[in-house]
Amino acid sequence: MTTNPWRRAERPLTISHRGHSIAYPENTRIAYEKAIELGCEMIECDVNITSDGVLVMMHDWKLDRTTNGSGRVSDCTWADIQRLDAGGKFGAQFAGTPVPLTEDTLLFYREAGIYGCFEVKGENEAESKRIASALVDLFVKHKTLDYALMSGYNHPALALAKAKVPELTLAPERLPDDTPADLDDIVRQAKALGTQIMQHQYTVLTAEVMAAYHGIDVGVWSWTVNSEQSLIDSINLGADGLMGDDMVTMMAVLERMRPVGSG
Repeated sequence: MTTNPWRRAERPLTISHRGHSIAYPENTRIAYEKAIELGCEMIECDVNITSDGVLVMMHDWKLDRTTNGSGRVSDCTWADIQRLDAGGKFGAQFAGTPVPLTEDTLLFYREAGIYGCFEVKGENEAESKRIASALVDLFVKHKTLDYALMSGYNHPALALAKAKVPELTLAPERLPDDTPADLDDIVRQAKALGTQIMQHQYTVLTAEVMAAYHGIDVGVWSWTVNSEQSLIDSINLGADGLMGDDMVTMMAVLERMRPVGSG
């Protein structure tokens, strides 16, 4: 029997990727609110850091793709970030949408009664470590370790945060993320970080990968599952979490295959 609370045999955890980002600008408050309205249990979101040490919700370490700004997030002050439009590039109706503060987002998830998985971004390892350290400090400051998790590709940054606060829950991405898995290596990665969860890209998720993780009692989150088929395949493989941009499709497939109370 598993002792891991993140293993979900009956019905996988529903995780909204950057909010309901298929229909709303990613990593904005409105995208998070819509995901919650649609029934997600967790929101996965992304954290970068300003030149004055403020954590902000943005996937890229550059401003260009999602805002009307350009250049590095880390070259801007929080005051600079506050002047940006994070919605207009997604759609004219979202023009003027602000970049959220990580601290506000963290507290909003508590009010909403959901989990938050905060992914450490950054341009390089040094910046990722700076973000991870500041982020775990924020978790501790607001006593959010019961519902706030930390993820990322930079495993040394995650290890630094875990060493600082051992009770921190990690949900790292498996490296590399888009090639067939070496089963020994994925087990090594999970054990090295002392994690109960690993994220695995659905395109290379197999029954053998699931067995390797479950064999060491590690839960598996399949991402980014936006099509019906990717959701069906992940559920049939026994994924413990589903992470996608489209909460409408995810909830419809889950209700068909694993309705609430069916276990």
